[in-house]
Amino acid sequence: MRRMKSMRFGFTLVELLVVIAIIGILVGLLLPAVQAAREAARRMQCSNNLKQIGLAVHNFESASKYLPPGFIGDNSDALNSWATWPALLLPYLEGSNQYNLIDIHYQMADQPPLAYQNQVATYLCPSRPPAVLSTGDFANPGGALTDYAACFGTAALYVNSRGAIIPAIPEQITVDAAGKPYLAKWKYQTRFASITDGTSTTVLFGEKHIRPNSLRGKNEDRSAFSAVRNTHRRMMGLYVNGSVTEARPLLPPDAQTNPFANSSFGSAHAGLCQFILADGSVQALSNTTDLAVLSNLAIRNDGNIVTLPE
Repeated sequence: MRRMKSMRFGFTLVELLVVIAIIGILVGLLLPAVQAAREAARRMQCSNNLKQIGLAVHNFESASKYLPPGFIGDNSDALNSWATWPALLLPYLEGSNQYNLIDIHYQMADQPPLAYQNQVATYLCPSRPPAVLSTGDFANPGGALTDYAACFGTAALYVNSRGAIIPAIPEQITVDAAGKPYLAKWKYQTRFASITDGTSTTVLFGEKHIRPNSLRGKNEDRSAFSAVRNTHRRMMGLYVNGSVTEARPLLPPDAQTNPFANSSFGSAHAGLCQFILADGSVQALSNTTDLAVLSNLAIRNDGNIVTLPE
């Protein structure tokens, strides 16, 4: 009588290990592609944020007949501030409810916390770590952050800065009945007509470099509403004035000790930094962009011809 061979319905250990190895190889091949796709989506969202800021600037200028200032106030790095550009643009970024909490005649520490603690999604790059409230700032807890900065030109020269978005001058500061400083009058500096080099070759805002040790909410990454000036302004290109030379290339995310690292542009995206130009277009520039090109893009009225990199 013949014996029937037993049927085998499972996998051997060797076969199982081979299948697992193949799956591991496939995951290893697909993971970089998935990560690249996610970063591409984050970069696109960041570009859209800059686009929205650019549209807000145009609407602000249309309503006010001047460009929003980088901030209202002097060039000091005191903590408490009059209104900064992130506050002034809120009504044009669907932030009217938050803006209505702000009385721009008073400094930010005199505003209700909801006026400065709400994180505005349009001001945050999705490739950066989640935003927190700033520390060591005008209030404790501090205020909301921004990953974008106004371009002051090639150097921070207060009212003589040559960028398109520069400070406004307080013309009359009094004291109210409670003894608080009261901004009665201030003067704008620039309009679109001030951009004589052309709106298609002049930067308004860009992604700001933040030193790794300053992420999040410290030093130059303090609140968008703070009077710490490097929280909402940046410079780029080459500035030379006698014996003073300042060179600010675009910086990679890991730049910690580079000269002027706390006041330069740079992004969390690999190899490039994004900007909104005065004509409303978004331009991505390589971190290797020549200093002369950066200078011409940063200055609103130098009379030079600039060709944007392809």
